[in-house]
Amino acid sequence: MVLIAPRYSERLLGMIEAIDDESLTLAEVARRVGVAAERARIVRPSPVHVRALVAELRLEREAEREGRQAALEEMTRRLPYAIGNAYDAGAAASRAEQRVGERRRRRAS
Repeated sequence: MVLIAPRYSERLLGMIEAIDDESLTLAEVARRVGVAAERARIVRPSPVHVRALVAELRLEREAEREGRQAALEEMTRRLPYAIGNAYDAGAAASRAEQRVGERRRRRAS
């Protein structure tokens, strides 16, 4: 019978997110998560899995920052010319989301 690793608990995933500091290396975050998991009496996660989860988390954070920056750029570009309404704000947010999607596709290629 093949043993499959269990999925990580929400508690552990939250711990990973809380410990991650983008100034730290992936390996250092994995070490700190392992120590914190042992202290919390949780099964110590695989460093390889922690590094992969942290890398994914950092990419998500970067995409969120890019989205906020794109929305800000769009709104500040339009602000001097007109006071927008809710429709204009929604359209600007949609254009910002498209810009972020285009950046992701270019990065993935």
